[in-house]
Amino acid sequence: MNAIHDFEQQASLESFLFHLQQLCPDSLLYVYDDIAQTWIYEYAQDASVSAATGKTLKNQLLKLKLQSQSASQPQTGLLQLPNSAKAWHYHSLNIRVHTADFTGCLFFLQPSVATVSSQTLTPSAQAQNSLAEFFHSDSPQMQHMYSIIERVAITEFPVLVRGESGSGKELVAQAVHARSQRHAQVFIAINCAALNANILESELFGHVKGAFTGAIREHKGVFERAAGGTLFLDEIAEIPLELQAKLLRVLETGEFTPLGGEKAIKSNVRIITATHRALREEARLGRFRQDLLYRLRVIPIFVPPLRERKQDIPKIAAFILQQQAQFQVTPHLTEQALKVLINYDWPGNVRELKNTLLYALTMSAGKTEIDQHDLPDEIVHASLKLATAPPTPQPIELPIKTNNKVDKDTLQDLLEKYQGQTELVAQALGISRTTLWRYRKKYHL
Repeated sequence: MNAIHDFEQQASLESFLFHLQQLCPDSLLYVYDDIAQTWIYEYAQDASVSAATGKTLKNQLLKLKLQSQSASQPQTGLLQLPNSAKAWHYHSLNIRVHTADFTGCLFFLQPSVATVSSQTLTPSAQAQNSLAEFFHSDSPQMQHMYSIIERVAITEFPVLVRGESGSGKELVAQAVHARSQRHAQVFIAINCAALNANILESELFGHVKGAFTGAIREHKGVFERAAGGTLFLDEIAEIPLELQAKLLRVLETGEFTPLGGEKAIKSNVRIITATHRALREEARLGRFRQDLLYRLRVIPIFVPPLRERKQDIPKIAAFILQQQAQFQVTPHLTEQALKVLINYDWPGNVRELKNTLLYALTMSAGKTEIDQHDLPDEIVHASLKLATAPPTPQPIELPIKTNNKVDKDTLQDLLEKYQGQTELVAQALGISRTTLWRYRKKYHL
Protein backbone atom coordinates (compact mmCIF):
# COMPACT_ATOMS: atom_id res chain seq x y z
CA MET A 1 0.00 0.00 0.00
CA ASN A 2 1.49 3.32 -0.99
CA ALA A 3 1.10 5.59 2.05
CA ILE A 4 1.18 9.38 1.80
CA HIS A 5 3.23 11.50 4.20
CA ASP A 6 2.62 15.24 4.46
CA PHE A 7 5.25 17.50 6.03
CA GLU A 8 4.64 21.11 6.98
CA GLN A 9 8.25 22.14 6.42
CA GLN A 10 11.58 20.85 5.12
CA ALA A 11 12.92 20.31 8.64
CA SER A 12 10.14 17.83 9.38
CA LEU A 13 11.10 15.73 6.36
CA GLU A 14 14.78 15.84 7.33
CA SER A 15 13.89 14.71 10.86
CA PHE A 16 11.81 11.85 9.47
CA LEU A 17 14.70 10.67 7.28
CA PHE A 18 17.08 10.86 10.23
CA HIS A 19 14.71 8.74 12.33
CA LEU A 20 14.56 6.10 9.60
CA GLN A 21 18.36 5.99 9.53
CA GLN A 22 18.47 5.45 13.29
CA LEU A 23 15.79 2.77 13.15
CA CYS A 24 17.36 0.85 10.24
CA PRO A 25 21.05 1.79 9.89
CA ASP A 26 21.62 -0.86 7.21
CA SER A 27 18.82 0.49 5.03
CA LEU A 28 19.05 2.42 1.77
CA LEU A 29 17.09 5.66 1.45
CA TYR A 30 16.49 7.54 -1.79
CA VAL A 31 14.30 10.60 -2.39
CA TYR A 32 13.15 11.53 -5.89
CA ASP A 33 11.85 15.01 -6.78
CA ASP A 34 8.81 14.55 -9.04
CA ILE A 35 8.88 18.17 -10.24
CA ALA A 36 12.61 18.47 -10.98
CA GLN A 37 12.73 14.78 -11.98
CA THR A 38 15.99 14.16 -10.18
CA TRP A 39 17.31 12.37 -7.10
CA ILE A 40 17.83 14.85 -4.26
CA TYR A 41 18.75 12.62 -1.32
CA GLU A 42 20.37 9.26 -0.69
CA TYR A 43 21.58 7.35 2.34
CA ALA A 44 23.62 4.17 1.84
CA GLN A 45 26.00 2.99 4.56
CA ASP A 46 26.17 -0.57 3.17
CA ALA A 47 29.73 -0.99 1.88
CA SER A 48 28.57 -3.61 -0.63
CA VAL A 49 26.44 -1.02 -2.43
CA SER A 50 28.79 0.71 -4.85
CA ALA A 51 27.98 3.90 -6.73
CA ALA A 52 27.23 1.81 -9.83
CA THR A 53 24.95 -0.52 -7.86
CA GLY A 54 23.16 2.45 -6.33
CA LYS A 55 22.59 3.94 -9.77
CA THR A 56 21.17 0.65 -11.06
CA LEU A 57 18.92 0.36 -8.02
CA LYS A 58 17.56 3.86 -8.54
CA ASN A 59 16.85 3.13 -12.20
CA GLN A 60 14.92 0.00 -11.22
CA LEU A 61 12.97 1.94 -8.59
CA LEU A 62 11.99 4.58 -11.12
CA LYS A 63 10.66 1.86 -13.42
CA LEU A 64 8.59 0.46 -10.56
CA LYS A 65 7.30 3.95 -9.79
CA LEU A 66 6.17 4.48 -13.39
CA GLN A 67 4.50 1.05 -13.48
CA SER A 68 2.61 1.69 -10.25
CA GLN A 69 1.11 4.87 -11.71
CA SER A 70 -0.50 3.04 -14.61
CA ALA A 71 -1.15 -0.45 -13.23
CA SER A 72 -1.84 -2.24 -9.98
CA GLN A 73 1.84 -2.95 -9.30
CA PRO A 74 2.82 -3.28 -5.63
CA GLN A 75 4.66 -0.45 -3.91
CA THR A 76 6.14 -2.97 -1.51
CA GLY A 77 8.06 -6.05 -2.54
CA LEU A 78 11.44 -7.61 -3.21
CA LEU A 79 13.98 -6.18 -5.63
CA GLN A 80 16.93 -8.07 -7.06
CA LEU A 81 19.39 -6.84 -9.65
CA PRO A 82 20.33 -9.01 -12.66
CA ASN A 83 23.32 -11.31 -12.03
CA SER A 84 23.26 -10.53 -8.31
CA ALA A 85 22.53 -12.79 -5.34
CA LYS A 86 21.64 -9.87 -3.08
CA ALA A 87 18.05 -8.68 -2.73
CA TRP A 88 16.28 -5.83 -0.96
CA HIS A 89 12.85 -5.38 0.53
CA TYR A 90 11.59 -2.06 -0.82
CA HIS A 91 8.74 0.29 -0.05
CA SER A 92 7.83 3.62 -1.65
CA LEU A 93 6.13 6.57 0.02
CA ASN A 94 4.64 9.60 -1.68
CA ILE A 95 5.81 12.67 0.22
CA ARG A 96 4.92 16.34 0.13
CA VAL A 97 6.39 19.42 1.84
CA HIS A 98 3.85 22.25 1.96
CA THR A 99 6.14 25.23 2.65
CA ALA A 100 8.67 24.17 0.00
CA ASP A 101 6.03 23.29 -2.61
CA PHE A 102 7.75 19.93 -2.99
CA THR A 103 6.27 16.61 -4.05
CA GLY A 104 8.29 13.46 -4.50
CA CYS A 105 8.81 9.86 -3.56
CA LEU A 106 10.85 8.21 -0.82
CA PHE A 107 12.23 4.73 -1.48
CA PHE A 108 13.16 2.71 1.59
CA LEU A 109 15.17 -0.49 1.05
CA GLN A 110 16.35 -3.12 3.52
CA PRO A 111 18.63 -6.09 2.73
CA SER A 112 16.94 -9.47 2.41
CA VAL A 113 18.40 -12.71 3.70
CA ALA A 114 17.05 -14.66 0.71
CA THR A 115 17.37 -14.45 -3.06
CA VAL A 116 14.26 -13.76 -5.06
CA SER A 117 12.96 -13.70 -8.60
CA SER A 118 10.73 -11.15 -10.25
CA GLN A 119 7.81 -13.50 -9.74
CA THR A 120 7.83 -12.81 -5.99
CA LEU A 121 6.79 -9.21 -6.52
CA THR A 122 3.15 -10.29 -6.37
CA PRO A 123 1.63 -12.57 -3.72
CA SER A 124 0.88 -16.11 -4.82
CA ALA A 125 -2.60 -17.56 -5.11
CA GLN A 126 -1.64 -20.19 -2.54
CA ALA A 127 -0.71 -17.49 -0.01
CA GLN A 128 -3.98 -15.69 -0.69
CA ASN A 129 -5.93 -18.90 -0.10
CA SER A 130 -4.18 -19.55 3.20
CA LEU A 131 -5.14 -16.10 4.44
CA ALA A 132 -8.72 -16.65 3.30
CA GLU A 133 -8.76 -19.81 5.40
CA PHE A 134 -7.17 -18.04 8.37
CA PHE A 135 -9.79 -15.26 8.35
CA HIS A 136 -12.60 -17.49 7.02
CA SER A 137 -13.36 -14.71 4.54
CA ASP A 138 -12.92 -14.43 0.78
CA SER A 139 -14.79 -11.23 -0.09
CA PRO A 140 -13.08 -8.76 -2.49
CA GLN A 141 -12.48 -6.33 0.40
CA MET A 142 -10.62 -8.97 2.38
CA GLN A 143 -8.71 -10.21 -0.67
CA HIS A 144 -7.40 -6.66 -1.09
CA MET A 145 -6.28 -6.67 2.55
CA TYR A 146 -4.57 -10.05 2.09
CA SER A 147 -2.47 -8.70 -0.78
CA ILE A 148 -1.19 -5.90 1.47
CA ILE A 149 -0.42 -8.33 4.30
CA GLU A 150 1.63 -10.54 1.99
CA ARG A 151 3.64 -7.59 0.70
CA VAL A 152 4.37 -5.98 4.04
CA ALA A 153 5.09 -9.21 5.94
CA ILE A 154 8.42 -9.76 4.19
CA THR A 155 9.66 -6.32 5.27
CA GLU A 156 10.58 -4.90 8.66
CA PHE A 157 8.55 -1.72 8.23
CA PRO A 158 6.27 -0.59 11.07
CA VAL A 159 2.62 -1.38 10.36
CA LEU A 160 -0.47 0.47 11.58
CA VAL A 161 -3.68 -1.59 11.49
CA ARG A 162 -6.86 0.51 11.33
CA GLY A 163 -10.33 -0.82 11.91
CA GLU A 164 -13.40 -0.66 14.08
CA SER A 165 -13.66 -2.38 17.43
CA GLY A 166 -14.09 -6.12 17.05
CA SER A 167 -13.06 -6.21 13.39
CA GLY A 168 -10.03 -8.47 13.93
CA LYS A 169 -7.04 -6.13 14.08
CA GLU A 170 -5.01 -8.52 16.23
CA LEU A 171 -5.62 -11.32 13.72
CA VAL A 172 -4.09 -9.07 11.05
CA ALA A 173 -1.03 -8.52 13.25
CA GLN A 174 -0.73 -12.27 13.80
CA ALA A 175 -0.98 -12.88 10.05
CA VAL A 176 1.82 -10.38 9.35
CA HIS A 177 4.01 -12.00 12.03
CA ALA A 178 3.33 -15.53 10.75
CA ARG A 179 4.54 -14.57 7.26
CA SER A 180 7.56 -12.56 8.39
CA GLN A 181 11.18 -13.56 8.89
CA ARG A 182 10.43 -13.46 12.63
CA HIS A 183 7.69 -16.11 12.45
CA ALA A 184 9.67 -18.60 14.59
CA GLN A 185 10.02 -16.04 17.38
CA VAL A 186 7.54 -14.78 19.96
CA PHE A 187 4.45 -12.66 19.21
CA ILE A 188 3.30 -10.52 22.15
CA ALA A 189 0.15 -8.38 22.17
CA ILE A 190 -0.72 -5.69 24.68
CA ASN A 191 -3.86 -3.55 24.93
CA CYS A 192 -2.68 -0.01 25.68
CA ALA A 193 -6.20 1.10 26.67
CA ALA A 194 -6.53 -1.51 29.42
CA LEU A 195 -3.77 -0.13 31.66
CA ASN A 196 -3.16 3.21 33.34
CA ALA A 197 -0.07 5.21 32.39
CA ASN A 198 2.21 3.99 35.22
CA ILE A 199 1.38 0.31 34.80
CA LEU A 200 1.59 0.59 31.01
CA GLU A 201 5.06 2.14 31.19
CA SER A 202 6.26 -0.71 33.40
CA GLU A 203 4.62 -3.29 31.14
CA LEU A 204 6.28 -1.79 28.07
CA PHE A 205 9.80 -1.18 29.37
CA GLY A 206 9.95 -3.18 32.61
CA HIS A 207 11.28 -2.06 35.98
CA VAL A 208 14.04 -2.93 38.41
CA LYS A 209 13.51 -3.98 41.99
CA GLY A 210 12.67 -0.99 44.17
CA ALA A 211 11.84 1.28 41.24
CA PHE A 212 8.60 2.28 42.97
CA THR A 213 6.48 1.28 45.93
CA GLY A 214 5.46 -2.32 45.46
CA ALA A 215 8.26 -3.19 43.02
CA ILE A 216 9.52 -6.10 45.12
CA ARG A 217 11.17 -7.85 42.18
CA GLU A 218 12.55 -7.12 38.74
CA HIS A 219 10.03 -7.17 35.88
CA LYS A 220 10.86 -7.52 32.20
CA GLY A 221 8.72 -5.41 29.88
CA VAL A 222 7.29 -6.52 26.56
CA PHE A 223 10.06 -4.80 24.59
CA GLU A 224 12.51 -7.17 26.28
CA ARG A 225 10.27 -10.25 26.33
CA ALA A 226 9.49 -9.89 22.62
CA ALA A 227 13.17 -9.68 21.61
CA GLY A 228 13.64 -11.11 18.14
CA GLY A 229 9.90 -11.31 17.55
CA THR A 230 6.91 -9.04 17.01
CA LEU A 231 5.28 -6.64 19.47
CA PHE A 232 1.65 -5.71 18.82
CA LEU A 233 0.46 -2.53 20.54
CA ASP A 234 -3.33 -2.41 20.32
CA GLU A 235 -5.26 0.85 20.88
CA ILE A 236 -2.08 2.88 20.42
CA ALA A 237 -4.07 6.14 20.35
CA GLU A 238 -4.91 5.71 24.04
CA ILE A 239 -1.29 6.07 25.20
CA PRO A 240 -0.79 9.34 27.17
CA LEU A 241 1.34 12.02 25.52
CA GLU A 242 4.18 11.71 28.04
CA LEU A 243 4.42 7.98 27.35
CA GLN A 244 4.21 8.62 23.61
CA ALA A 245 7.43 10.63 23.94
CA LYS A 246 9.19 7.69 25.63
CA LEU A 247 7.93 5.28 22.99
CA LEU A 248 9.19 7.60 20.25
CA ARG A 249 12.58 7.68 21.95
CA VAL A 250 12.78 3.89 21.84
CA LEU A 251 11.89 3.85 18.15
CA GLU A 252 14.48 6.53 17.40
CA THR A 253 17.40 5.08 19.34
CA GLY A 254 16.57 1.38 19.33
CA GLU A 255 17.15 1.33 23.08
CA PHE A 256 15.05 1.49 26.24
CA THR A 257 15.75 1.73 29.95
CA PRO A 258 13.59 -0.08 32.53
CA LEU A 259 11.95 2.08 35.19
CA GLY A 260 14.49 2.79 37.91
CA GLY A 261 17.29 1.30 35.83
CA GLU A 262 20.48 2.89 34.59
CA LYS A 263 21.58 0.57 31.80
CA ALA A 264 19.98 0.89 28.37
CA ILE A 265 18.85 -2.32 26.67
CA LYS A 266 18.93 -2.83 22.91
CA SER A 267 15.52 -3.32 21.34
CA ASN A 268 15.07 -5.92 18.61
CA VAL A 269 11.36 -6.15 17.87
CA ARG A 270 9.09 -5.49 14.96
CA ILE A 271 6.36 -3.03 15.92
CA ILE A 272 2.77 -3.44 14.76
CA THR A 273 0.20 -1.02 16.16
CA ALA A 274 -3.56 -0.77 15.87
CA THR A 275 -6.30 1.74 16.54
CA HIS A 276 -9.95 2.41 15.79
CA ARG A 277 -9.27 6.16 15.75
CA ALA A 278 -8.15 8.42 12.89
CA LEU A 279 -4.60 9.18 14.03
CA ARG A 280 -4.15 12.06 11.60
CA GLU A 281 -7.13 13.78 13.19
CA GLU A 282 -5.84 12.92 16.67
CA ALA A 283 -2.49 14.50 15.74
CA ARG A 284 -4.21 17.63 14.40
CA LEU A 285 -6.10 17.93 17.68
CA GLY A 286 -2.88 17.59 19.69
CA ARG A 287 -3.82 14.26 21.25
CA PHE A 288 -1.22 12.22 19.38
CA ARG A 289 2.35 13.15 18.53
CA GLN A 290 2.79 13.76 14.83
CA ASP A 291 6.41 12.58 14.86
CA LEU A 292 5.32 9.30 16.46
CA LEU A 293 2.58 8.97 13.85
CA TYR A 294 5.19 9.23 11.10
CA ARG A 295 7.24 6.47 12.74
CA LEU A 296 4.33 4.07 13.25
CA ARG A 297 2.31 4.68 10.11
CA VAL A 298 4.82 3.62 7.47
CA ILE A 299 2.37 1.05 6.08
CA PRO A 300 -1.31 1.28 7.08
CA ILE A 301 -3.62 -1.72 6.73
CA PHE A 302 -7.37 -1.18 6.90
CA VAL A 303 -9.64 -3.97 8.17
CA PRO A 304 -13.06 -3.65 6.48
CA PRO A 305 -16.05 -3.76 8.86
CA LEU A 306 -18.30 -6.81 8.75
CA ARG A 307 -21.28 -4.84 7.40
CA GLU A 308 -19.22 -4.08 4.27
CA ARG A 309 -18.55 -7.77 3.56
CA LYS A 310 -21.71 -9.60 4.55
CA GLN A 311 -20.95 -12.39 2.09
CA ASP A 312 -18.33 -13.52 4.64
CA ILE A 313 -20.88 -14.01 7.44
CA PRO A 314 -21.88 -17.63 6.59
CA LYS A 315 -18.27 -18.86 6.63
CA ILE A 316 -17.34 -16.95 9.77
CA ALA A 317 -20.48 -18.13 11.56
CA ALA A 318 -19.87 -21.76 10.56
CA PHE A 319 -16.32 -21.60 11.90
CA ILE A 320 -17.42 -20.04 15.22
CA LEU A 321 -20.10 -22.68 15.70
CA GLN A 322 -17.66 -25.49 14.93
CA GLN A 323 -15.08 -24.02 17.30
CA GLN A 324 -17.50 -23.51 20.19
CA ALA A 325 -19.39 -26.79 19.83
CA GLN A 326 -16.17 -28.63 20.79
CA PHE A 327 -16.96 -32.37 21.09
CA GLN A 328 -20.68 -31.97 20.47
CA VAL A 329 -22.38 -32.15 17.09
CA THR A 330 -21.94 -28.78 15.39
CA PRO A 331 -25.37 -27.20 14.87
CA HIS A 332 -26.14 -25.40 11.63
CA LEU A 333 -28.02 -22.18 11.05
CA THR A 334 -31.45 -22.36 9.48
CA GLU A 335 -32.09 -20.26 6.41
CA GLN A 336 -34.18 -17.81 8.46
CA ALA A 337 -31.53 -17.46 11.17
CA LEU A 338 -28.82 -16.84 8.58
CA LYS A 339 -31.01 -14.24 6.91
CA VAL A 340 -31.29 -12.40 10.24
CA LEU A 341 -27.51 -12.41 10.65
CA ILE A 342 -26.92 -11.13 7.12
CA ASN A 343 -29.50 -8.34 7.41
CA TYR A 344 -28.04 -7.03 10.67
CA ASP A 345 -25.37 -4.29 10.48
CA TRP A 346 -22.96 -5.59 13.18
CA PRO A 347 -21.61 -2.41 14.81
CA GLY A 348 -19.49 -4.69 17.02
CA ASN A 349 -18.23 -6.61 13.97
CA VAL A 350 -16.92 -10.18 14.29
CA ARG A 351 -16.73 -9.96 18.09
CA GLU A 352 -20.44 -9.16 18.28
CA LEU A 353 -21.21 -11.97 15.82
CA LYS A 354 -19.30 -14.42 18.01
CA ASN A 355 -21.13 -13.32 21.17
CA THR A 356 -24.46 -13.61 19.34
CA LEU A 357 -23.70 -17.17 18.28
CA LEU A 358 -22.56 -18.11 21.79
CA TYR A 359 -25.94 -16.90 23.04
CA ALA A 360 -27.70 -18.88 20.31
CA LEU A 361 -25.75 -22.04 21.18
CA THR A 362 -26.86 -21.72 24.78
CA MET A 363 -30.50 -21.10 23.85
CA SER A 364 -30.61 -23.94 21.33
CA ALA A 365 -29.83 -26.38 24.18
CA GLY A 366 -28.00 -29.00 22.14
CA LYS A 367 -30.28 -28.95 19.08
CA THR A 368 -28.81 -29.75 15.67
CA GLU A 369 -29.96 -26.45 14.22
CA ILE A 370 -30.15 -22.83 15.34
CA ASP A 371 -33.31 -21.00 14.39
CA GLN A 372 -34.26 -17.32 14.42
CA HIS A 373 -35.92 -17.81 17.83
CA ASP A 374 -32.55 -18.81 19.35
CA LEU A 375 -30.99 -15.46 18.46
CA PRO A 376 -31.09 -12.42 20.81
CA ASP A 377 -34.32 -10.43 20.47
CA GLU A 378 -32.49 -7.14 19.88
CA ILE A 379 -30.58 -8.66 16.95
CA VAL A 380 -33.75 -10.07 15.39
CA HIS A 381 -35.70 -6.81 15.82
CA ALA A 382 -32.86 -4.64 14.48
CA SER A 383 -32.37 -6.99 11.54
CA LEU A 384 -36.07 -6.93 10.69
CA LYS A 385 -36.11 -3.13 10.91
CA LEU A 386 -33.14 -2.84 8.55
CA ALA A 387 -34.63 -5.36 6.13
CA THR A 388 -37.95 -3.49 5.88
CA ALA A 389 -36.46 0.02 5.76
CA PRO A 390 -36.71 1.80 2.38
CA PRO A 391 -33.44 1.66 0.45
CA THR A 392 -31.18 4.68 0.67
CA PRO A 393 -31.03 6.50 -2.68
CA GLN A 394 -27.67 5.94 -4.33
CA PRO A 395 -25.76 8.96 -5.67
CA ILE A 396 -25.46 9.21 -9.44
CA GLU A 397 -22.60 7.08 -10.74
CA LEU A 398 -19.66 9.27 -11.78
CA PRO A 399 -17.14 8.09 -14.37
CA ILE A 400 -13.68 8.03 -12.85
CA LYS A 401 -12.34 10.45 -15.50
CA THR A 402 -14.44 13.55 -14.82
CA ASN A 403 -14.00 16.98 -13.33
CA ASN A 404 -15.24 15.50 -10.05
CA LYS A 405 -12.09 13.39 -9.71
CA VAL A 406 -11.22 12.51 -6.12
CA ASP A 407 -7.56 12.90 -5.16
CA LYS A 408 -5.76 10.33 -3.02
CA ASP A 409 -5.13 12.66 -0.06
CA THR A 410 -8.82 13.54 0.28
CA LEU A 411 -9.90 9.92 0.02
CA GLN A 412 -7.36 8.73 2.59
CA ASP A 413 -8.37 11.46 5.06
CA LEU A 414 -12.06 10.57 4.73
CA LEU A 415 -11.39 6.84 5.13
CA GLU A 416 -9.63 7.61 8.40
CA LYS A 417 -12.24 10.14 9.54
CA TYR A 418 -15.12 7.72 9.02
CA GLN A 419 -13.06 4.67 10.11
CA GLY A 420 -13.48 2.99 6.75
CA GLN A 421 -17.28 3.20 6.64
CA THR A 422 -17.57 3.32 2.87
CA GLU A 423 -21.19 4.43 2.79
CA LEU A 424 -20.28 7.56 4.80
CA VAL A 425 -17.17 8.24 2.70
CA ALA A 426 -19.15 7.88 -0.53
CA GLN A 427 -21.84 10.19 0.82
CA ALA A 428 -19.25 12.80 1.82
CA LEU A 429 -17.74 12.68 -1.68
CA GLY A 430 -21.12 12.62 -3.44
CA ILE A 431 -20.31 9.44 -5.34
CA SER A 432 -21.64 5.89 -5.37
CA ARG A 433 -20.02 3.05 -3.43
CA THR A 434 -19.07 1.47 -6.76
CA THR A 435 -17.17 4.58 -7.79
CA LEU A 436 -15.56 4.72 -4.34
CA TRP A 437 -14.39 1.14 -4.70
CA ARG A 438 -12.81 2.00 -8.07
CA TYR A 439 -10.93 4.92 -6.50
CA ARG A 440 -9.70 2.74 -3.62
CA LYS A 441 -8.48 0.13 -6.09
CA LYS A 442 -6.78 2.79 -8.21
CA TYR A 443 -4.99 4.36 -5.22
CA HIS A 444 -4.29 1.02 -3.46
CA LEU A 445 -6.25 2.13 -0.38
